[in-house]
Amino acid sequence: MRIQPMGLKIYLTLDPVHEKKAGSLYVPDMHSELTRTATVQAVGNEVTLYAVGERVLVSYLVGRAINPVTESFTPANDIHRICSEEEILAKIWEE
Repeated sequence: MRIQPMGLKIYLTLDPVHEKKAGSLYVPDMHSELTRTATVQAVGNEVTLYAVGERVLVSYLVGRAINPVTESFTPANDIHRICSEEEILAKIWEE
């Protein structure tokens, strides 16, 4: 399946978050609740600031999840998001 966002939208895959489990409840790490890193998978035709493959920093609940919520849903597999260009906080460069 291929996804092509429209306009100023960007398709991201969020990096995994290491979740702790207490019984049947997930207890997120406090630092991961603020921001997450992600990789740009596709960009809309009006996006000028980001390119496919770039690493970015986003808020924890950025954009709209595009995978369906199923019985096997966990915070760890909720990684596919569509967001606007304005929702990305920063680019990340590895040095």
